[in-house]
Amino acid sequence: MRTVRIFLVLAALAAATPAAAQQVFIPSLQLDALRLEQEATQRRMIDQQNQLMAAEAKAKADQAALQLQLQRDLPLRPPEVRHDPTVPAAAVPPATPPAYPTTPDAALADSNRKVQDATRNRR
Repeated sequence: MRTVRIFLVLAALAAATPAAAQQVFIPSLQLDALRLEQEATQRRMIDQQNQLMAAEAKAKADQAALQLQLQRDLPLRPPEVRHDPTVPAAAVPPATPPAYPTTPDAALADSNRKVQDATRNRR
């Protein structure tokens, strides 16, 4: 009976050894696969950044070309306004000074007297 138990234990250990080795082997394969996936993702990200930078450079170049085209199409200077001697000049009325509001001296003196009285009679 003891030999049967020892045999069963040895058989179980023998069966477990390849499984344990396989478990170590599988995670290393998974780790390699994850590394490859990460590198591929990084390459895709770099490609996207390059495409974005190329599109941005193209947009700037197009904008600069459009500005140059607009500068070519615009006239060099505005047309001159020439005075026609046959048309009489409009008469400009003389400038009138603005009318500022005024306060009569009597009203100012009365207001000052009231303020002075109020400051003397403090309760």
